[in-house]
Amino acid sequence: MIKILVCDDEIFARDAMAKIIRRKGFDVVVASNGEECIDLFKKENPEVVFLDVMLPDLDGDHIHKYLKELKQDINVYYITGSDSVFTRENAKMAGAKGYLQKPVDIDLLFETLDNIKKDFGEQN
Repeated sequence: MIKILVCDDEIFARDAMAKIIRRKGFDVVVASNGEECIDLFKKENPEVVFLDVMLPDLDGDHIHKYLKELKQDINVYYITGSDSVFTRENAKMAGAKGYLQKPVDIDLLFETLDNIKKDFGEQN
């Protein structure tokens, strides 16, 4: 089973995403800040991370770079409240697989999760 780490400081957004992801057949762990994200990443070794760009303690870009140092083939999707050219370009330059804008569109999340399953050779 593919393990996904969801890191978002907004409890409602984090818990809603985790619930949907679980229902789609993934194993999910959640973090509420950058430090917790890094700790859980080291402990749980997920294949995919949904990472909020704006966290209260650490910058999402820096967390992403650190996670890439720990596991080069990690699939990171940014979660952001800003849908700007800068955000899209920043995610692309950082090597993110993609990004989801808040509030997260459920259909886009489903599509992203289906693509993750395909990437890992699992059936929907």
